[in-house]
Amino acid sequence: KSSLLAVLGRREVPIPEHIDIFHLTREMPASDKTALQCVMEVDEERVKLEKLAEELAHCEDDDAQEQLLDVYDRLDELSADTAEARAAHILHGLGFSKAMQQQATKDFSGGWRMRIALARALYVKPHLLLLDEPTNHLDLDACVWLEEELKQYKRILVLISHSQDFLNGVCTNIVHMSKRRLKYYTGNYEAFVRTRMELLENQMKQYNWEQDQIAHMKNYIARFGHGSAKLARQAQSKEKTLAKMVAQGLTEKVVDDKILNFYFPSCGKVPPPVIMVQNVAFRYTDDGPWIYKNLEF
Repeated sequence: KSSLLAVLGRREVPIPEHIDIFHLTREMPASDKTALQCVMEVDEERVKLEKLAEELAHCEDDDAQEQLLDVYDRLDELSADTAEARAAHILHGLGFSKAMQQQATKDFSGGWRMRIALARALYVKPHLLLLDEPTNHLDLDACVWLEEELKQYKRILVLISHSQDFLNGVCTNIVHMSKRRLKYYTGNYEAFVRTRMELLENQMKQYNWEQDQIAHMKNYIARFGHGSAKLARQAQSKEKTLAKMVAQGLTEKVVDDKILNFYFPSCGKVPPPVIMVQNVAFRYTDDGPWIYKNLEF
């Protein structure tokens, strides 16, 4: 599944050029930039226009002023005046307090920097957003907020998730990958499960019926293929019918999904000591106070 998203993200399949893609693949790199700055800078067009507007504002010639008006018009279209508020809203939804939004990304753990990367993806609103397990680093409150946010996403969203509740809440279509094929289902995850079970049940019935017909015709051909002229003609007719069935394609046998069973053998008793600590000291910095010294157990 992740490989499929990577193929889409790299445009290895035909995707129209006007469709911009954002594939969330890794956490935000650690830097001195704040979480809020990292989210806002992802809107490259707005950042570029704001810099241009600042430069043009210092020019007094008429052409520069006319260009400046055009830049302001475009910034209005991009809702540049609400950019910071929108970025802060997304970060807040993902669990960042106001103080955390002003912290440098280098001060965050990998999980929190992954949230910043997710916030960037939501902020830029691409035509095609690719998310692989977006809830992995989120707590319950952030998961609930993200689900509501993605429900309102007006563009194309392709996501991978092992959370059935999340899939039921967000998805309107399911793509099932099996035997190197993609099959499309309308509805959320629960609808997909019901529809797939019905299709598999019908497929099994069709397969059993075809196999019964094939066995019956083969048996008839073997018994009467060399009999009287009338029986031989009937046998030839059934042989043609059988050949036609095979040529048109027979229903595949339903194969149950492979179930993996894990066995964890119980270990014997470990002789003491399991762990031994002798003469251990600890402090947070080289010049900081000792938290403890000469610890033994």
